[in-house]
Amino acid sequence: MEKKWKTTLVLMAVALAALGGAAARSAWNANAYQTRLREMYDGAVLSALRQMEDMELSLNKALLSQETGEMARYLNQVSAGAGQVQRSLSLLPLRHTATQAAVKFANQAADYAGALLRTGQVTQADARQLNALIDACGQYAQALYGARETLAAQAASGEYTFYDQSEDTNGNAYDSGVSYPTLIYDGPFSDARDTGTVKGLPDRKISREEALQIARDFVGADRVAEASPGTDTGGLMPCWGVTLKLKDGVLQAAVTKQGGKMLWMAPDSAGFEPSKTIEECRENARYFLERNGYAQMRDTYFQAYEGVMVISFAATQGSTVLYPDLIKVQLRMDTAQVVGWEARGYLQNHTARPPLTPAWTEDEARARVSARLDVDSSQLCLIPTDSGEKLCYEFKGTYQGGTYLVYINAQTGRQEQLLKVVEENSGLEAV
Repeated sequence: MEKKWKTTLVLMAVALAALGGAAARSAWNANAYQTRLREMYDGAVLSALRQMEDMELSLNKALLSQETGEMARYLNQVSAGAGQVQRSLSLLPLRHTATQAAVKFANQAADYAGALLRTGQVTQADARQLNALIDACGQYAQALYGARETLAAQAASGEYTFYDQSEDTNGNAYDSGVSYPTLIYDGPFSDARDTGTVKGLPDRKISREEALQIARDFVGADRVAEASPGTDTGGLMPCWGVTLKLKDGVLQAAVTKQGGKMLWMAPDSAGFEPSKTIEECRENARYFLERNGYAQMRDTYFQAYEGVMVISFAATQGSTVLYPDLIKVQLRMDTAQVVGWEARGYLQNHTARPPLTPAWTEDEARARVSARLDVDSSQLCLIPTDSGEKLCYEFKGTYQGGTYLVYINAQTGRQEQLLKVVEENSGLEAV
């Protein structure tokens, strides 16, 4: 009898353990499901928010475009973005007025873009309507940002449906007004155009030992305590890796095996205390370029953050700016010394071009720019496109507080590109 009782106790213990394990697994699965649901909701709101911002930019560009084809391209982007907003927000439980209104607005914006595409022109009445849509995009983006914060607060309390936009999780008035940067911009055509060829490298092959000395001389031998081999890289421009130990930090660098040119260089750490002025950093960057054989360069844009300044320089041919031939120089703002370098665009594209002679005068090209843009500067430049390099006039101007760059082909008078400059809270500016 006693043996039977012990057996019963063992079986009960096993059963209780099994039930406990099942309960634990069930709780874990529930938590995992809730986490996935929260991430899905957050991703949907974030996607819609970004698309709304992109729609605002495309509407601005459509309004400023003088070329029918360019205007159509931007209106198509508006229509596609509106569709993505609708698809993203369809994943959400629509109890939040911001998401409900955003879906309706996206549908209206897509319909209006389609109507303009069919007519192929923008009247004064259309321009007023486009301006209203631009303002609405900004407002809905702000509302969606607030919706995302509401979602985060609800998720923290175990809720997974939206409250009304005007209330928080406790029923209190909710203020979604915020200010945040919309995108990061470091100058026109800042990404190197990949042509699959390299034009800016000498033919001679260099050894690892030569790469170490080149890196030391490039930074300045007086700054370098030790130069040692780093991680080698392959690709279109194979490089010797170099580690440079300075008196005040460590730099990682890559020197091309063909030609022995510095491809890139970066510090192991940042976060310097700013004490040097913008002009001091700019002047030191110019001196650094000239000392290393890059004399004919023009600074275009800069970004300052966490005690570091990054300045973009483009090569020049005569008075023409060569945007494909771009170098980015990074300086620490406590000493104005160069600690970073990126020259892929320059080394891949730099070569002497045939004479860059425009067929259109600057005044003729300016007449092709929208009268809505208040132009304050212009210059001749070479820009990269999908079909090759094109000689253009760059017109920089403002429209409703925003800064835009319009590129008119200097041979045909056609608008080739239209960019909006977005200055970041960290201090990005045009120079």
